[in-house]
Amino acid sequence: MMVPMEKRTILELRGLCRRINSEFYLHDIDLTLREGEVCAIVGRNASGKSTLFSVMMGVFEADSGEIYIDGRRTAIRNTTEATANGLILTAQNQQLFMNLSVYENIFFGQELRASGLPVISNRRMIAAAQELFRDMGLSIDPRAPASALSPAQRQLIQIARACISENAKIFLLDEPSTHLNAEEKQCLYHAVNGLKARGKSFLIISHDLDEVLAVADTVCVMEEGALVREAPASTFDKAALIEAVYGIKAKDLYKREPVELGDEALRAEHLCGPDFSDVSLTLRRGQIIALTGAAGCGKEGLARALAGLYEYTGTLYVGGRPLEPRSPVAAMNAGVVLALDAQDEALIRSYDQASQGGRRDGLGVRASVGWEIFTKRLGRTFGAYIGMRERGEYITGGNRRRELVERAIRRRGIVYILCDATAGVDIPARMRLYFEVNKLLQNGAAVLWLTSDADEAAGLCDETIVMDRGRIAGA
Repeated sequence: MMVPMEKRTILELRGLCRRINSEFYLHDIDLTLREGEVCAIVGRNASGKSTLFSVMMGVFEADSGEIYIDGRRTAIRNTTEATANGLILTAQNQQLFMNLSVYENIFFGQELRASGLPVISNRRMIAAAQELFRDMGLSIDPRAPASALSPAQRQLIQIARACISENAKIFLLDEPSTHLNAEEKQCLYHAVNGLKARGKSFLIISHDLDEVLAVADTVCVMEEGALVREAPASTFDKAALIEAVYGIKAKDLYKREPVELGDEALRAEHLCGPDFSDVSLTLRRGQIIALTGAAGCGKEGLARALAGLYEYTGTLYVGGRPLEPRSPVAAMNAGVVLALDAQDEALIRSYDQASQGGRRDGLGVRASVGWEIFTKRLGRTFGAYIGMRERGEYITGGNRRRELVERAIRRRGIVYILCDATAGVDIPARMRLYFEVNKLLQNGAAVLWLTSDADEAAGLCDETIVMDRGRIAGA
């Protein structure tokens, strides 16, 4: 019987250390990654996972320890040196250039030239993008503007952008499927497996334990800046992995106290908007309803309309009263609280500040708000490519999401619309959030819970509404 050849080691970390501040540091990180393998790094929020990626990419230089790539000791002091050594990072919340096409984003800084000529060949780049999308199982027009893509499609384009790098050996994926639905996750897994077959290697940070079990060969558990356990992924099922990483029994994840339902909190009758049509639903006080569906199903547009950010036709009642006028301030004053993303939060806050400042002119308010959102998006867009940060300290994507949701649920309201509230958040933080949401329900509020996690919808919510192509498809 033939003995399979052992795969060569592509990456080795030996005793890697980096102090971030007086309270946190990476210490004595030892890790081995072989060619064509996927290693998943799991652990609680702020355990050091994203910080480890930052050290490997040269955002933070290691204080001590050694990095070996292809058996050669390598100094990585900045992102340029990391990329030159074949390390490619796809991080949370990276942005595309919305004024460029899909293929221009993919080949940004790596443009293909016409054969024998020094000029850029759009035709070659479009053809290469089409071939890449076929390999990934994606149906995206590479000539489409990036602004036309859904958040999930933009995430997949970031993966595609990493794939075309000729020098890429090791892909670092930080929460790669946070905004993806089940179908799109399969596209991601297909792309990862295709690259594995070509000898590429992956380190993946993920709180999605189904994802870990689907793609990983090895699981490393991180705790307080150290790797505390390494084991083959095949030795775990989901319940065992939850317990190994977090010390929590799977059966306890969605436990909550029963709540008696009260009066009507929100009623929508035949709402129609840019992304949805003829939507009717009712939420009662003490009730939590899940709203799910594939990317582009219209649930985010509906959420924005309920919060006054999108125009719509139809009738909306909050607390038994018609919502008039239809604006973010009116919705907020009626008791509608939205937690979707940072841009929407900033937009609502700007409307509120403008109205309180006495500026009643709608055009002036919109211009002010538009400029604020434009500058924030611009900063994040360039930050994704050149390493700028919104704040001096390093904040994980999971913690950003948690802060956004926590700010929302601290506000006084009747109806809370929470969108992907647990995306990129570890299980203990999820359980704390579930507890806080249950307190809202016990105090007479209602919650519309937008999620792509079928287990969460079934385990946490009283009912589930499924949207498809802008309409309610089932409940």
